[in-house]
Amino acid sequence: MKSKIKSKIKSKIITTLVLACIFMLMVGIAEGQVDYDQLYRDTAKKWTRSAKVGDAFSVEALFWNAEVVQAWVAKYGKENLLSAEEELAYHRDFLQRERINRYLVFEVTIKKLKGAPLYPMKFAQNTYLVDDRGNKFYPLEFPPEFEEKIFDQVTGKVYFPRFDKEGNPIINPDTRYITLHFARLSIDPQLISKEVNLTWDNPYLPPDYSRPEWKPALEEEILRLEERVKELELQKKMLEDKIKGIDNEIEEVKARIKDLQKER
Repeated sequence: MKSKIKSKIKSKIITTLVLACIFMLMVGIAEGQVDYDQLYRDTAKKWTRSAKVGDAFSVEALFWNAEVVQAWVAKYGKENLLSAEEELAYHRDFLQRERINRYLVFEVTIKKLKGAPLYPMKFAQNTYLVDDRGNKFYPLEFPPEFEEKIFDQVTGKVYFPRFDKEGNPIINPDTRYITLHFARLSIDPQLISKEVNLTWDNPYLPPDYSRPEWKPALEEEILRLEERVKELELQKKMLEDKIKGIDNEIEEVKARIKDLQKER
């Protein structure tokens, strides 16, 4: 008799557990059971490039394109229990806040591994984005820490123009690759000539303009022209530095000529 009762109890427990498992499975299917945190990590990894220079330092960059943004928004929305409307609003605000529609944004980390602190020289002039056709684009904005001594590491977003001087997208369906170039990140004589190139193959992603609120506003043209002014000012500064160097060399040569003439 007792064995029958135990058997029935055991049977009910098993039935309850099975039903519970089925219910959890159904809920999981209904919700999709997407691990949005893992999805973001995988997407970020897909669009992250890194390189080490010996055991001295490393450089890493995450390209914040539309795919990375979407994965981040999905993760944020899941963690904060946002509704579909709230998530859409957050997505739109994120694009505007980070200016993804106006810039090519790279989250860069420069890390000292061993040796003396790093000291990037003229970061704005020695860092640039280059496409497969050899066109170079210099940063329009970056944290000031990238031009200071780096005792451990520094991380920040570096903003490049999204459009060329004619207003055409720098990354288009024909772009085979883009490379983020770094030079003179250390004044150490053994490291000063070391360069870092981080390359993304096939970087083009079709833009999603299905939602009208994501479209660039009319003021984008003004902003683009303002960015062009910044780019021209940087080129002017680089030319002025070059002219100054030439003038100094001219004076040195003239002085040498005078010295030689005295020895006649």
